[in-house]
Amino acid sequence: MSNVPLTLLFSDGASRRILAQTGQTVVDAAAEAGLGLLTDCSNGQCGTCVASLVSGRVELGKYDRAVLPDSDRAEGAILCCVSRVTGPCVVEFGYDAAEAMAEEAPPMIGKVKALEQVARETVMLEIELEQGVEFQPGQYVRIRPEGEEQWRSYSMAGLSGEKNLRFYIRLVDGGWFSTWLQQTAAPGFTVEISEPHGSFFLRDEDRPRLFVAGGTGLAPFLAMLAALANNEAARAIPTMLLIGARSGAHLFASDELEALREAWPELEVRLAAEAEPTSDCHEGYATDLIAALDADPRTRVYLCGPPAMVEAGRQAAQAAGLSRRDMLCERFN
Repeated sequence: MSNVPLTLLFSDGASRRILAQTGQTVVDAAAEAGLGLLTDCSNGQCGTCVASLVSGRVELGKYDRAVLPDSDRAEGAILCCVSRVTGPCVVEFGYDAAEAMAEEAPPMIGKVKALEQVARETVMLEIELEQGVEFQPGQYVRIRPEGEEQWRSYSMAGLSGEKNLRFYIRLVDGGWFSTWLQQTAAPGFTVEISEPHGSFFLRDEDRPRLFVAGGTGLAPFLAMLAALANNEAARAIPTMLLIGARSGAHLFASDELEALREAWPELEVRLAAEAEPTSDCHEGYATDLIAALDADPRTRVYLCGPPAMVEAGRQAAQAAGLSRRDMLCERFN
């Protein structure tokens, strides 16, 4: 037996990344990590422990098919009490983490390592922690300055496991965290970081990928692309990134994107700006570009950005023949 990562996602956005032994049931692995998943019969006869297998594979033992119909199973439903882990996987539950008798882990303490304005209305915040943070590419953490009560949520833009977490943050006039970044924050300042959260993350699938980013919604895609670029098999799968911004001056991370394209020549990146487009930009919205892609109907679509942009992207992708069931969305204001 060997240990493999098992990520548990809850409906309140909380997630727990634990280690499970291959052959261990999801319920038993969670119990060893201090989590009490909802269950009753423990032998696949009641359906209390039903959940969704989002990524990876498990081996189901005997269970009552009236409790878990074949149609539900085909759509990813599993019974955690009889589902044995066979490799890295992600399981999503229809209830809050609190119902799993799980308390939020205490915040991690970090220091501001770098703070730089990288584009119009966008800053890069880098926070150094004592230990590396494991997360699913695309997830976010909550951040608050030491001594403050309010939290703000931002997606990581780098690789999982690193001690330095990088964030791209849109500056909002009068915003509490934006004001702190502009007037108070400096290298050396102490901040608190929550454990990773969120179900918007890179799926391990053998199908084309379409990433559509609006503004700082690019950040989680940088984490996803960095992870894919380190995987030869993943690089062989067609992947396209569409980036939209309010103007050419709002575009950022050009050096990171260029490094990704050098390491992964097959990666397609297209830019769009509503105003002041640069020479290599489409003038308009990133979602305008979807109609002309001739996308494979199997494509998994990831959309991250302001709500209006995400909805426009969903409609454009659906009009292009892609299924709404294959779209993952992350909205922010």
